[in-house]
Amino acid sequence: MYRLPMVRLWRHFIYLTVLIFLAFSGHAQAIITLQDHHTNINISDQVEILEDPTGLLTLDQVRQSEAFHASPGQRPSLGFSSSAYWIRIRVANLSDEPEWLLQVRYPPLDYVDFYSPLPGSKGNYTRYSAGDLVPPPGGRRTRTYLQFDLGNDSRIHTYYLRIQTESSVILDLKILTPEKLTTQTIHEQYFQGAYFGLMCVMALYNFFVFLVIRDRSYLYYTGFITSTGVFQIALHGYAGVHFWPESVWWNNISNLFAACLSVGFCGKFAQNFIQLKKYHQTLNTLISWLAGACFGIAAASLFINYQTIVTLISITSFAVVVISLVAAALAWRKGSRPAGYYLVAWIVLLTFALMHILIILGILPSHPVLENSVQIGGAVEAILLSMGLADRITTLQKDALNIANSTNQMQDEFMSTITSELLKPLDILKLSLNKLDPYASTEAEKQLLKNATDSSTHLLNLIGSMYNFVQLRQGNPRLSNAPMDIKHILTSIYDYFESMNHNDSLHFHFAWDDQLPKQIMGDAGKVTSVIVALIKNADSFTQQGHIALTAEWVAGTSPGIRISVNDTGPGIGHEKLKRIEDTFKQGNQAYLTAHNGSGIGLGIGLAMCNDILRLMGSHLDIESQLDKGTTVSFILPIQRQNLPLDKRVTTTAIQ
Repeated sequence: MYRLPMVRLWRHFIYLTVLIFLAFSGHAQAIITLQDHHTNINISDQVEILEDPTGLLTLDQVRQSEAFHASPGQRPSLGFSSSAYWIRIRVANLSDEPEWLLQVRYPPLDYVDFYSPLPGSKGNYTRYSAGDLVPPPGGRRTRTYLQFDLGNDSRIHTYYLRIQTESSVILDLKILTPEKLTTQTIHEQYFQGAYFGLMCVMALYNFFVFLVIRDRSYLYYTGFITSTGVFQIALHGYAGVHFWPESVWWNNISNLFAACLSVGFCGKFAQNFIQLKKYHQTLNTLISWLAGACFGIAAASLFINYQTIVTLISITSFAVVVISLVAAALAWRKGSRPAGYYLVAWIVLLTFALMHILIILGILPSHPVLENSVQIGGAVEAILLSMGLADRITTLQKDALNIANSTNQMQDEFMSTITSELLKPLDILKLSLNKLDPYASTEAEKQLLKNATDSSTHLLNLIGSMYNFVQLRQGNPRLSNAPMDIKHILTSIYDYFESMNHNDSLHFHFAWDDQLPKQIMGDAGKVTSVIVALIKNADSFTQQGHIALTAEWVAGTSPGIRISVNDTGPGIGHEKLKRIEDTFKQGNQAYLTAHNGSGIGLGIGLAMCNDILRLMGSHLDIESQLDKGTTVSFILPIQRQNLPLDKRVTTTAIQ
C-alpha cells in the first residue's frame, strides 16, 4: 500500500534532478512545471521566442537554433510584422492530471501551427494547423480560442508554435485542464453575452428614438454602438463562432472593418452631440473629413492589404479621438453640457484601456474581470453617452419651450395691443351709428343703418373675444366690476340672433324671471361673450326645433342668476359628455376640438367660456341626451346695487 507514494516520490526526484541540470545549463526559465494545484497557468512570460524574417525555417532548423530569447512579458505584443515567429514551450508534468490543454487566446492570428512530439519516438513531431485563415474542421468554427492537446504522459516535452499573421502578433498563452476550460468558457460566455446584450439593447433603443424624433445624433450613436460591439465580439472570436462560422475571409477582416466604422461614427456623433458647428467651425470641418476618411478606409479594407488598413485607421482614429476631445473641451468651456458628458465618457474609456495596457505590461496584477477592461470601459462609456443624449434632448426641449413661450408672449402682447387699439375706434363708430338712428327717414336707410350697426357690433365683440382669449393665455385675465343691466344684455342677444335667423324650421325663445334684478355688478363684456358663445354653439348644431335663452332666480345662501341655453339638436353621447366634464374639471386650456353632431361646439369659445366663468366663481353645467338636445347653463353670482335712475349702465353688444 506504500508503493504508489514511493513511485510518485521517485518520479518527482527524477524531475527535480532534471530541473537542476537545466538550471545549471541556463534554461531553467523556459521550463513550465505543472503541479496538482495548478488548473490554469498563464505561460506567456515563460516561453522562448525566435523570429524568422524569411518565414522559411523548418522545424529541424528551429530546433537546432540558438537564437531563441526569453519572452519580454506576461502578454507580449510583437507588433505588425511579415516575419514568422516560433514559440518554444518546455513543459514538465509533475501532476497526476493526465490531460492538459494549450490555449492561444488571441483569435485574429492568421496561421498557427502547433508541433507536438510523437509519443514513443525521438525527434518526430506531429503538426496541427489552425488560425484565422485556416478553414476549420468540418467547415464551421466551433471555438473562440485555438487550443491544442499536450502530451498526457509523465515526461518533460518540448512543444513549438509557429505564428504568421497580418494582424498584430500578440502572445496570450495558457495551459489549463479540461475542467477549468469548461468553467472558464461558461464565465466568459456569460460576460460576453451580457456585454453584447447591453450593446444591442442600447443600439435598438437609440435607433427607435431616432425614428421618433429624427435627431441624427441618435443615428450616429446607434452606428457607433453597433460597430463597436461587432468589433469587440469579432476580436474575441465570438462573432466567428456564432455569426459567420463558415466564412473564413469575412471572419479575418470583420473586426478591422467594424473598427473603421466605429471611428467614423464616433466622429459624426461627436459633431452632432457636441453641436461642434456652433462652437468651432474649423474643428467641425476637420472631423467631417476624418469621419469620411474612416468610412472610405472601411470600404478599402475589403480589398487592400490588412497591415496598410491598420496603419491608416490607426492614424485616423488617433486624430479623430484627439480632435474630438479638444473640441469637447472647448465646447464645455463655452457652456455645452453634452460636451461635459462626452469628456467624462472618453476619460472613463481611456482609463480602462490604460488599465488593460498596464496589466499586459505586468505593472498591475491580472484579474479575470480586468481581462475585459476595455469592454467594461466601452459599456460604461456607452451608458454615459446615452445619459448625455437624454440630457441634451431635455435641454433642447427646454430651450425650444422657452423660445416658444417667448414667441407666444410676443404674439399675445401684439394681439393685446392690436385688439385694445381696435376697440377704441369701433366704440366711436358704434356710438356714431347709434346717433344717426333718428336721421334715418326711409325704410331703406333704416335697413342700411341697421346692417352697419349689426356689423360693427359683431366686429366689436369679436375683437373683445380675442382680447379675452389673449388675457387667458397670458394668465392675467382681468374682470371689471361695474353696474350692468343684465336684462338689457340678454334681450339684445336674443334680438340679434332672432333677427339673424333665416331658418324657418328653427325658432328662438327668451324667458325672463320677473324676480330677477335688472341691474347687477359684474363684467358686462365677458358675460356677453359667454352667453353669445353658448348660443352660437347651439345654433351651429341645431337645424330644426328651438333654441331657448332662459334667465331664472336661484335662491339660497349664494343667490344668483341661472342663465341657460337649451337646444333641440342631436345631443351628446355619455362618453363624450364625460370627457368634456373631465376636461372642465382639470381646467385644461388646451381647448377641445369641435365634434360634429354633439349638439355643442367644443372649440375655443366653449373652453374659454368655462375659464372666464371660473374667474367669476362659476362654471358650465352640461346636460344632454342623444337625439333629444342639450342644455348648457351657469349661475352668475350677483351683488344687488341701488343705483340712481340717471346712472349710466354698462352694456356690451353681442357677437
